[in-house]
Amino acid sequence: MIDSDFYALAGAINHNADLLEQHLAGGVHVHKQETPATVWAVRHSLGSLRPLIETYDSNGNQIGHGVKRDTQTFDFCEVTFTIPMSGVAILRR
Repeated sequence: MIDSDFYALAGAINHNADLLEQHLAGGVHVHKQETPATVWAVRHSLGSLRPLIETYDSNGNQIGHGVKRDTQTFDFCEVTFTIPMSGVAILRR
């Protein structure tokens, strides 16, 4: 996927997340990870210790992930992967 496709995908996900956020009264956060990494540090400010997290790679495919529970707070979590990944995480309360 070329950069313009990634930004188009991220834009579409953001647009849908914005609509969902409006519907859920602010209960959604979108994290964009442009640099591949095995750990994504996500500041979400959702006030939820264990938000629902969906992750997508830069091609738009849903991917599996882990969460470091020992570093998780009500406004921060670390999403983990076995190999460096770039993409988007959508978090909901």
